[in-house]
Amino acid sequence: MICEKCQNDYPSSYYFATPTICKVCFDSLTEEEKERLASSRNSFVSGNAIILRVGFGKRLLAGLVDSLLLFVFIFLFYNSTGFLDAYTQFFQELLEASSDQVEQMHIQQEFFETNRLNFLFPSLISIIYFLSEAFFGVSLGKALLGIKIARADATSASPAELWIRYLIKNSANLLGILWAISLSLVLSFFQTILSFAILISFLLILGQNRQNLQDMIAKTAVFHKEDIANSK
Repeated sequence: MICEKCQNDYPSSYYFATPTICKVCFDSLTEEEKERLASSRNSFVSGNAIILRVGFGKRLLAGLVDSLLLFVFIFLFYNSTGFLDAYTQFFQELLEASSDQVEQMHIQQEFFETNRLNFLFPSLISIIYFLSEAFFGVSLGKALLGIKIARADATSASPAELWIRYLIKNSANLLGILWAISLSLVLSFFQTILSFAILISFLLILGQNRQNLQDMIAKTAVFHKEDIANSK
């Protein structure tokens, strides 16, 4: 494909902002020219939405950034509450009572009941951390990499679509909070299954549609910010 402005030949429509103008040239246009071409750009972007979706590598990197930040928050909290030392002591007590199953059950029950807040914190901080995706379509990791959640057709996502995606993504964390409050084995089982399902669904981004489970249900996808039609 040849850009009518710079006459450069590009291998695919991925490099174009409109049917005839590449992204580099489009970015150099005046605001008035961009406004005049807005309708053509939006139509072109929507028609090439799958090509423009962010792939596995960059989304994995954004996820790793988010995970690292959450790990730091959780580690600092556990360090401040002494939970890391308590956890070590818990295992030591279990080993010492290895021949007494009744004593082991008592130790486990006491440990879980006295550390409800510590077990609740990871789910709670994750729910709070990812609220930015529900309100703005980005997490800190996504923002750092210049990518954003939008509709599957590369137009700006509605608040309802972002919230549906957020609730699905954080459903295991919501169950985690309920488990920490109730210490129910049933909730623990379902939380584990749901967490595993959401984690494994991330591999679906390797597919042609580049969508994971929450994207498929909410009908969203992740794009570079400049490729989202009607984005501010």
